[in-house]
Amino acid sequence: MTRALIFSYSFLFFSTFCFSQEKVKFMDFSFITISSEEETLYKTKAPYTLLYFYNPDCEDCTKIKKELSKSKELKKLNEKGDIIVLAILPDVEKEYWQDNKKFIPKEWKNCWIANDKLIIQTYLRTLPTFYLLDQDKYIYLTPNSKDLLEWIKLRYSENNNN
Repeated sequence: MTRALIFSYSFLFFSTFCFSQEKVKFMDFSFITISSEEETLYKTKAPYTLLYFYNPDCEDCTKIKKELSKSKELKKLNEKGDIIVLAILPDVEKEYWQDNKKFIPKEWKNCWIANDKLIIQTYLRTLPTFYLLDQDKYIYLTPNSKDLLEWIKLRYSENNNN
């Protein structure tokens, strides 16, 4: 039964976001950064935005975060302003998020959302979850970690060849 539900959710997810030719815009939301600044997704300015939904107690989240934080290409793209990483710890109290701030690399934006129920219901089926958005906040890619690392390397090499 559980596998059937997972398959159904996966099929719905991939048919909606990955295989659709129609562009889907990620909903705007407000967030608080670790430096207590309030921002919104749509006001972030970069050619690409990587949304990384995680939980510090999740083994896969820890593994993937380590892979991403070791990526020299991601660091360079981030430094150049080509991509911004928003790390979001969903469905937790603000104090828990603040207590776990060291989980996220300093060059990423560590974010907390006060009212994230709609985002959870609409976009999250499991953790970690990634969304790569273009500059207009349309979903460009809903990758797994391997696909994401490949895209980062490709984007980095494209930037260095121009």
